[in-house]
Amino acid sequence: MAIKTQGTAHIYGTAGTVTGLTVQSYTTSISYGNADEVTNALGEVIAIRYSDERKNLTVEGLVPSAYAVAIGTVLAFTGNGYVFSGHITQIEERGEAKGFMRISVTAAQYEKVTSA
Repeated sequence: MAIKTQGTAHIYGTAGTVTGLTVQSYTTSISYGNADEVTNALGEVIAIRYSDERKNLTVEGLVPSAYAVAIGTVLAFTGNGYVFSGHITQIEERGEAKGFMRISVTAAQYEKVTSA
């Protein structure tokens, strides 16, 4: 059956890939390791400087057979025009009686650290 779209087109689905996982969802965010504030005599913030940018990615996926990862290893992800390569900082595994095993992998991409 052909896909029909009416109205304004939007990005649909994850279209993301991680080796060894069937990607179900992903979340991205950007934060800064340093946020320096300047205050005036009244204690009001009048300027702020952000540095040490960190991009974060959490991928949730189904495991086809086996999936082995470790904290500190590189996670590479491509999906919906987003390319990410960072170091794994957290791994969560979830299972249920009537469902597939799911793994969530969180990684951080640091501004001055190469992920090779």
